[in-house]
Amino acid sequence: MEFFGADLTAAEIRRRVGHMSQVAGVRLLTSDDGPSRGVRLIEIRTGTGFSFEIGVDRGFDVGRADYRGASLGWLPPTLMPGPWYFEDQANFGWLRAGLGGFNNTCGFIHIGNPEEASVAHYNFPARPTERYGVHDRAALIPAEIVSFGGRWEGDRYMLEAVGRITQAQAYGENLVVTRTYRAELGASWFTMEDVVENAGFLPTEHMLLYHINAGYPFVDEGSELIAPVAAAPRLLFGTADVEDRASWSRFIAPQRNWVQQTFQHRMKPDADGDVEVAIFNPRLFAGTALSVRYDGRVMPNYIEWRMMGEGQYAVGIEPCTNGFGRKAVAEAGELIVLAPGERRVYTTRVAILSAPEVQTLRDRIGTG
Repeated sequence: MEFFGADLTAAEIRRRVGHMSQVAGVRLLTSDDGPSRGVRLIEIRTGTGFSFEIGVDRGFDVGRADYRGASLGWLPPTLMPGPWYFEDQANFGWLRAGLGGFNNTCGFIHIGNPEEASVAHYNFPARPTERYGVHDRAALIPAEIVSFGGRWEGDRYMLEAVGRITQAQAYGENLVVTRTYRAELGASWFTMEDVVENAGFLPTEHMLLYHINAGYPFVDEGSELIAPVAAAPRLLFGTADVEDRASWSRFIAPQRNWVQQTFQHRMKPDADGDVEVAIFNPRLFAGTALSVRYDGRVMPNYIEWRMMGEGQYAVGIEPCTNGFGRKAVAEAGELIVLAPGERRVYTTRVAILSAPEVQTLRDRIGTG
């Protein structure tokens, strides 16, 4: 494999180090200060300057993520608070404790703003309805660690972490999500695979959104969203001229008193059913992009959160199973109901792209 300017086999790399963590590795840590005190973290380093931390107690989501010292994500003032600070679960408490870091999983029952829904099918007359808060609970559920570590597969050194997240209650849902992260020595990418299973004995509604919060310096004045859009987006919140591509694809310097913009895009999947989007900063390391590739067959919707405010300066890359509004989703026949034992698999790849790789992406999706 190509590593630090040399083409080395596994044996040749092992001859050069005392322990593989000298060049790459996976380790379990615990935050010991501030609002995140007590949160377990799994750190993965690939040896290219690409590293990320999985918040075990934060839905097994990625909090910090960096490439050569440049943060991929937007970090909130409270860093990554422990789930014990999650308040007002039926309304907007998620904004206080849940939003921030590289990825926040939204669901697994509800995405979008707070709404009430019937839960009569759980056969508990005392609770005929339930109110779901903004983006539900997934991002603040402590996970179980299944496994983590590194191993050789031929001449490839693979890095992996597996966790299990359970959203369940008596007289209610029992959804079990097995999440697997994979990365590789000498590479600047990771994959995230979610297997969502209805482990209960009653049908359960299911929604899922990945709230990927791209931040500075990938997001900056002059950065661009590259995406295989099918048409002008639908504006959900804020004001914008959606016919002007720059209104959603170009990013500007932080603005005072900015009001968020939220766009719903229709993407064109490739021949394999995948959708790849990228945020490209032409001034970062001579032109570098953050790429997210996901399975458009199971996540046919895409939300862009364009937040150009001071301090809260981020762009949301948000593939999702459906749009917002449970009633509208149900009326459109898009509400997913998992039968007992039924599973859905979601696969996402996060990668760093060089300027030539960005041009290849442009050529492939036809954006010039």
